[in-house]
Amino acid sequence: MPKNNEPKDLASYINCLSILENNASLLYTALADKIEDSLVKSLILTIASDSQKHSISLKGVGESIAKPEGKPKDCEKKLGEAWRVVDTFYREIVNKEKITDSELPQLAEKLAVLESILGEEYYMFVQLKTLQLMMKEISQIYNINLGELKGIFSSIINDEEHHRELLETVKEILDKKKPKIRDNTPVVKYQNPDSWIASTY
Repeated sequence: MPKNNEPKDLASYINCLSILENNASLLYTALADKIEDSLVKSLILTIASDSQKHSISLKGVGESIAKPEGKPKDCEKKLGEAWRVVDTFYREIVNKEKITDSELPQLAEKLAVLESILGEEYYMFVQLKTLQLMMKEISQIYNINLGELKGIFSSIINDEEHHRELLETVKEILDKKKPKIRDNTPVVKYQNPDSWIASTY
């Protein structure tokens, strides 16, 4: 989170969010390249495309406030867990030759957690009191519409929720593809258990 009320710091933070979304897009694209199921691949590419769209929007927002300062490596410090999770998953996926149907449900579960972390990051950012004060100040100085900026962040938050739903759909698709284990236990019907007891009298 931006530590003070400087437009530069806000722009730099938003720029880091833009880089994070670009990295998330690379992560999902790398994952899609290693999936064989066409439907699952298309759902993962939808998330990759949304993440790229977020990256472009956030870059524009950041640059409209101030020229971002700092290097991408500073972003890990600013974004913490979200940055580390995307980075770790990316390295894990790139090192695999392909992703099997049996690996995907667990991976989808992890990615749903990632989407929650990203959604939380945006939600906390939008709720910041300093952000609201800064946005008022920035909208006066730079003639930026406050409602439009809030709308961009709200749209991203909604997309993150939609991504979790898509990942849930991925799990359902793969669950249906699993071969069902048939129960071959014979069904035996006993009509009169008392007849088992032999009379000893």
